[in-house]
Amino acid sequence: MNEKTALLENITFQFSISKQLLEYHLTSLEQEEYSWRSPNAGLYIQEEGGKWFAKLPESEAYEIGTPSIAWTLWHITFWWEMVLDHSFGEGTLTQEDIKVHEQVESVKTAIHTLIEKWEQILAGVTEEELYSKAYSKFPFNNEVAFHQLASWLNLELMKNAAEIGYARFEYASTKK
Repeated sequence: MNEKTALLENITFQFSISKQLLEYHLTSLEQEEYSWRSPNAGLYIQEEGGKWFAKLPESEAYEIGTPSIAWTLWHITFWWEMVLDHSFGEGTLTQEDIKVHEQVESVKTAIHTLIEKWEQILAGVTEEELYSKAYSKFPFNNEVAFHQLASWLNLELMKNAAEIGYARFEYASTKK
């Protein structure tokens, strides 16, 4: 790749900040907290017949309650894996294909792998690709430029990291 453009530097900088917040919350996250469900429980991972799964909500209304940390981390792997597969892979993944991790260490490993893949993509993207719509299949159906998809990914990561932090505050306050 040639010299980084200001746009790519900005995307990379935003990603770095989002990643730092996520890492702050992941570093000390333990299994009990990962599996914990708020008294105001909303979205969570479930086991049925020996298989773990997660569902996307039909609505994002506040009444659905606080998502669990496990569900939020699954959600990160969901949209990230979908972006990577649909934009840079075969484009065949569906929600049901995204692994739901019962164990916190397993999901941490998966997320660190996704971070590495994303950093490799950002390190190799060309200026032409930044403005191309060819790499924005999920969730934008090639209607936005790649730099907009990358910015969305940064925002989604920051939002999900903040949700994990909120759930950790709630968890800690229930343990007082």
